[in-house]
Amino acid sequence: MRILICAAVLALATSSVSAQQATHPIATQSAEAPPTPTYTQLDAVTVEGAQPGPGLWQANKNGHTVWILGTVSPLPSGMQWQLNTVKDVIAQSQEVISPPDINIQANIGIFKGLFLFNRLRKMDQNPDGKHLSEVLSAPTYARWQRLKSRYMPNDKDVEKKRPMFAAGALLKAAYAKSGLSDKSLIWPAINPLIKDNKLKVTSTSIKLKIEDPAQALKEFKDETMNDELCLSSAMNLLENNIPAVKARANAWARGDVARIRQLPIADRNSDCVQALMEAQVAATRGLRNVPATLRSNWLTAVDAASARNESTFAVMSVDMLIGKDGYLASLKEKGYEIIEP
Repeated sequence: MRILICAAVLALATSSVSAQQATHPIATQSAEAPPTPTYTQLDAVTVEGAQPGPGLWQANKNGHTVWILGTVSPLPSGMQWQLNTVKDVIAQSQEVISPPDINIQANIGIFKGLFLFNRLRKMDQNPDGKHLSEVLSAPTYARWQRLKSRYMPNDKDVEKKRPMFAAGALLKAAYAKSGLSDKSLIWPAINPLIKDNKLKVTSTSIKLKIEDPAQALKEFKDETMNDELCLSSAMNLLENNIPAVKARANAWARGDVARIRQLPIADRNSDCVQALMEAQVAATRGLRNVPATLRSNWLTAVDAASARNESTFAVMSVDMLIGKDGYLASLKEKGYEIIEP
């Protein structure tokens, strides 16, 4: 049976997370909340109904085009994406390049898989049954209590979770109260189009095979991780940036790329990815140099696809595309002409 090891942790290290880390250097920061930034003219509500989504970036070279859909997460929970432009591009393309992520697999028998399931269920809990009050610093725990009482006051089990998993639960609850959702909208919509057009899908993932899944799960369950900053980063976002997160979600839905550029969000994920990569269970099994490897994988795939196809379609986080050190800048250095949507 094919399983994803540490699925919930890896959710922090897939496309929109690891890729963002590649364009946002990991900063050393205190667990204290930073000063609150000022945002003006932000949306009071989230948009609903049919929305066009953003246009596509074009990366042109030697008469061939790579069309890039930039994604944002979370998005308005009440919107329906009208993907007419994407539908036309996929219909004329010969290949799809998926976002870079981390794909960790293990081939095990069905009975061993059932045996491992119980370990997997408890993987998100702190070692030795400790509560967050025992593993967080006093200032961080005080901030956590304030936000938990606001967004998830009746969830007692979350107190047993590791800080990075508590961060995910807190964000999910806060997004729901803000009319937002981090549930995937893109791939459920475009997968049928890819299948109908019989397109090749090129992975840019880091593929890591776990030969000892039982031991890996045991080590992860028993290992203490330095992930307080991961939770602190999530809390910083909720304390300071939720209006901008909502405005970015609306801007994506309306197709307003210029507005997205005006609302940069501090990367909350780099500290989470850093904690994961520093974990012994990951390092000893080859999970190293993630940002550089993901960037290299994606750029190599784009070069190869562009050389053989007249039209290629790619999906990528907006945060990793734009900016001085974004992937679009790397494409320009490689001789591509970039046309903005």
